[in-house]
Amino acid sequence: MPSRLPDLHSIIITTAILLFIGLLNLVRLNLHYLDPFNNGLKDYDVTDIVYGNLSEKQVVPAEDILIVNSGKPDRTRIAQLINKLDSAGARAIGLDIYLKKGGGAAADTLLRDAIRDKDNVVLACIIEDENKEDDRLEGIGGVDTFFSNHATLGYGNLPSNATKTIRMVSPRETVAGREVLAFSTAILGKYDTAIQKKYLARGQSVEPIYFTGHREDFIFNQLDRMLDSMTLVQVEATCRGKIVLIGYAPEDPWANPILDRHYTPINPSYDTKSIPDMYGIVIHANVLQMVLSEQYIRTIPNWVALLLSVFICYANVRFFRWVYQRFHHSFHGITRGIQLLEFIAFFFLITLIFYYFRVKIDLSVGILAVLLAYDFIMIYESLVLPRAPFLRDPSGTGTDRATSVPKMEPLPPGPEPLETERVVEPLVPPLPVVVPPAEVFPEEE
Repeated sequence: MPSRLPDLHSIIITTAILLFIGLLNLVRLNLHYLDPFNNGLKDYDVTDIVYGNLSEKQVVPAEDILIVNSGKPDRTRIAQLINKLDSAGARAIGLDIYLKKGGGAAADTLLRDAIRDKDNVVLACIIEDENKEDDRLEGIGGVDTFFSNHATLGYGNLPSNATKTIRMVSPRETVAGREVLAFSTAILGKYDTAIQKKYLARGQSVEPIYFTGHREDFIFNQLDRMLDSMTLVQVEATCRGKIVLIGYAPEDPWANPILDRHYTPINPSYDTKSIPDMYGIVIHANVLQMVLSEQYIRTIPNWVALLLSVFICYANVRFFRWVYQRFHHSFHGITRGIQLLEFIAFFFLITLIFYYFRVKIDLSVGILAVLLAYDFIMIYESLVLPRAPFLRDPSGTGTDRATSVPKMEPLPPGPEPLETERVVEPLVPPLPVVVPPAEVFPEEE
């Protein structure tokens, strides 16, 4: 197993991976490693699975919020509804309709008087930012001064990314040197100032929205029904002590499928080419429900997420290098299998933590580092290390596979071989040479 001591080579590879990811973020390359099935989805968050599939909890309608569909705005009818709601005891009335022109007709005067005479009405406006080169917000628009001079305003702008998916709300902004409250924040001030102060005391520049449902998950009614078919007593039973939001939210989703509709995380389709799923007035209702129930999404600080990502990257690099050195021939298969298992594990870990605790963890850097670890290790071991002798250990063995094979230690010297003993034969005196005497033949007589 890998040593517990820090490894210089793993630190170098980890640093290279994180610098590479930082460079990608710096140049804003549109790489989406975490898109489901890599299907070109440009605005996908892992926690969307919780909204779309895992959440089986029965949604309880927000009892303190009533949504009223205005239909095609008729200013005379809207003025009549405001008067009837106020008489019925509505605690706060939010008018999510942009009154861009006014002052010339009797209906405008009637609506202005209905707004001016009520202290519990909030009128929607738009923060305008003509100069996109700086962060300063320059003015308020979307409502004629004929109305705005006599009403409490709240901007209806909602922060979104390039694909217009609404995930955040900005509780307040500074416009031309003065503080302007969001539409939902201003309504809270009419409903309960203590709740509004507690909400703003969180000090969040943007607040992640915890969505609880679509229009059908809230108490809902029609403007025409409330004016023509319901008595004051019936309206009082419906809206007394409640927040009433008036805006465009028809029962038939195909009545005007684009008007004031936005993409949200609870869109059943992940493809942003589909029809937007939620009307703006319903998004404001979700924000109000989140604040009233205090079901905020808690996010891990960026520095904590970065530290976790660095640890994940280093741990994987260290382990993968150990696999590279011990199981070189199986390195590719083992590493890819571990990467797949880790990706699945992180996916379920993030979604389950969000589901049960409403805590959002951004480990995108760490997950991307895991996916890049294999390639960076191969580059380092096969290209960098052989060409950088100073990175090798003092023995010169390096860490690449060709030199990572344990060096064979010489065998300890054995006993010196014994000199072959010479066999010493005993000295035997040479035998005397006996010359046989010459044979003497008898002489002939």
